[in-house]
Amino acid sequence: MATHRYGDGYRALRGADPARTVAYDVLREVTSQGAYANLVLPRALRAVRADRPGFDSRDAAFASELVYGTLRGLGRLDWVLSRHLTRPVEELDAEVRDLLRLGAHQLLDMRVPDHAAVAATVDLAREVVTDGPVRMVNAVLRSLAREGADRIGEDIDAIPEEDTRLAVRHSHPEWMVAAFRDALRAHGFDAMELEEVLAADNAAPLVTLVARPGLVDPADLADEAEDVLGTRVAPGDVSEYAVLLESGDPAALPSVRGGLAGAQDEGSQLAAQLAATAPVEGRDRTWLDLCAGPGGKAALMGALAQGGGASLVANEVHPHRARLVEKAVRALDDVEVVSGDGRTFGGARTSWPLGSFDRVLVDAPCTGMGSLRRRPESRWRREPADLDDLTALQSALLDRAVDLVRPGGVLAYVTCSPHVRETRAQVERLLVRGDVELLDTVDLAQRLAPGDLDVPETAGRVLLDGVGAPGRTLRLWGHRNGTDLMFVALLRRTR
Repeated sequence: MATHRYGDGYRALRGADPARTVAYDVLREVTSQGAYANLVLPRALRAVRADRPGFDSRDAAFASELVYGTLRGLGRLDWVLSRHLTRPVEELDAEVRDLLRLGAHQLLDMRVPDHAAVAATVDLAREVVTDGPVRMVNAVLRSLAREGADRIGEDIDAIPEEDTRLAVRHSHPEWMVAAFRDALRAHGFDAMELEEVLAADNAAPLVTLVARPGLVDPADLADEAEDVLGTRVAPGDVSEYAVLLESGDPAALPSVRGGLAGAQDEGSQLAAQLAATAPVEGRDRTWLDLCAGPGGKAALMGALAQGGGASLVANEVHPHRARLVEKAVRALDDVEVVSGDGRTFGGARTSWPLGSFDRVLVDAPCTGMGSLRRRPESRWRREPADLDDLTALQSALLDRAVDLVRPGGVLAYVTCSPHVRETRAQVERLLVRGDVELLDTVDLAQRLAPGDLDVPETAGRVLLDGVGAPGRTLRLWGHRNGTDLMFVALLRRTR
């Protein structure tokens, strides 16, 4: 089988469309090597642009849609393809499977004429597989084109089991469909919003920048994006520091290259702001980000700390991710980046005794169910069994964070997941300790947000010993807020 490399990146093959070739190569890395599209695709696009000057922004956009659209639709595409195969999709050679997925996405979801979608995919197949598989790719895609998207949609609508039907229609694992429904109910939202939640996961997100306060003004960053990228921009509704881009590569902006700004979801920005501004009792000088990698929240907190005369310790357990934190905070002089296990961070014979921090942020590792629109491959890599280890880790990190924050100080617990076990259950477990109280995170967030966060009055309530506890947690949703599904709980240590 041929290899496709552009020097250090990817090279186009004769007879195959360059955009489709790049998309295929990236998809192969993601599905077979465990790579992440948001890391592999930009590198591939930069390489092909350097090798082929005629590869323009339209080609890049087409390749991006092929990659992300195929990954988002993987479950539905496999269900559709299985109806035109004589054996299960998972038993196909990996190369053939990815070729069929790319072709099916073009036929069903993109404005590509049927004949062009089939012919271009077959041209690509001729370069990467042998004659037999090429004939199969051609036959399956032609059969799929004859069936048509309308007939396929009708058949999906006829699936009798609701969770199975929703899982196929919106291309999610069935267990996640059930988990999203449970999360809506547990966080005080209407379970009838479930289909909107799932659909939002499949909508391509806007590129969102953060203008780090004291380093660059949002208006100046917006002007820079318009001038350099030639794109339309808009302010955020969730974060006052957000600049939304219609298109373009943030890495091309001088402010981003210099660390004055960065790419960061609005929900993540708001979470960092809440961690930095929630009311503490007494002094407010020493802050900690216990799980800081890759550094977006640490950089925004550090900028806010610098403006208020505080300092931030940014801890990350993995050294390579700690280096990413260092890069993110390079424009700040009030952030100390260290690498250690958050479960045992600080204590006797260290520079950070227990009870020495005024603020502690725990942005804990989680299932990532809240960022599936940005990392669509993640939905196919998680299993329900992962929750046991993740929730145990979250609990250990939170317990250590409570020990590290002083009485009167604030602990911010953040996860990019809606799952009940990773969110509400963790907060209720902390409240049982008896040494923390839940603040009204929704009220504090609404005071910071430029627009209405659209949170029902009943949302965010938790239980303590079976009775409603004071305070509220914040849950952001893609379909309501246009953000990742961020969860934030602000707790004050009482003793």
